[in-house]
Amino acid sequence: MSFNFYICSGIFLLIKPYLYFFCFAYSSIFAQASIFGDIVLHKDVQLTFFNTPVYFIDGNISGRENQNAFVVFSGAQATSASADSHVETPILSINHSDFTFPTGDQGVYQPFSIKNGDENDLKVKFQRVPYEDLSLPAEIDLISSQFHWLVSGEKTAQLGLSWNSSSLLNQMTNDLQELVILGYSEAGWEVIPSKLAPFAIDGITPVSIEEGMIISEDNIALNSYVALTLGGVKSISNIMISEALTPNGDNINDTWYIENIESYTGAVIHVYNRWGGEVFYHQGTYVIVGRENHFRILEDRVIA
Repeated sequence: MSFNFYICSGIFLLIKPYLYFFCFAYSSIFAQASIFGDIVLHKDVQLTFFNTPVYFIDGNISGRENQNAFVVFSGAQATSASADSHVETPILSINHSDFTFPTGDQGVYQPFSIKNGDENDLKVKFQRVPYEDLSLPAEIDLISSQFHWLVSGEKTAQLGLSWNSSSLLNQMTNDLQELVILGYSEAGWEVIPSKLAPFAIDGITPVSIEEGMIISEDNIALNSYVALTLGGVKSISNIMISEALTPNGDNINDTWYIENIESYTGAVIHVYNRWGGEVFYHQGTYVIVGRENHFRILEDRVIA
């Protein structure tokens, strides 16, 4: 039989036929716990699980809007969370180097993971709405208008952001190679270097546009960001190749250039004439050192 918890300020009430419990607003669970049925946290309630597996079977842990309730996993691990059973309040992670936050919202489960983390704490909340600011710098082409995670804490760790069919990723892109992690800092949205994981967060399902996970390439100082989401960078559209070369000193098309080549470390360039003969070859690292005539000047400038 399923049941519902209602945890209020000063009262912990379990609703089930003939069974009632009372305790304080700061409720703690030390034994192995299983979630059967919905748990609703009322104002300022903190529900803490200590050093124990928490099995999510059925039902969600949620809170009243703007009531500052949250769930703490202090050394505890969440197990078997799903669309049917997860946490919809903020989650505070304590004493974890590796942890999968069982985050969800509006009945959608979209977990967030950390690996190789330091000793600091991290609070995370998933919201199935766009972040309040979707304005993008020139180097970012796409951003999800469906969801984001709010983050707070001094944690440094490798990130893992997930998506599933409810994430509607295909409304943003159908090319997984464009996908990147975006972090919102004081300067706005920026790209966090990342790569696709081979499998979804379950470790079994191959990554696809319908389900998957993307991880940061390195450990990230999460105190640099207040929100994280998924976005995209269209690599092909960022490359612009000069279509003419007339080196006559009139400052018009005197230099043949490739715009944004510096984004592709070790790029190899071949130039052929109309008969298929190679007339130019170059391989190198390109670094912007200035601008001239509105074009980028590169340390390894390509001039035919």
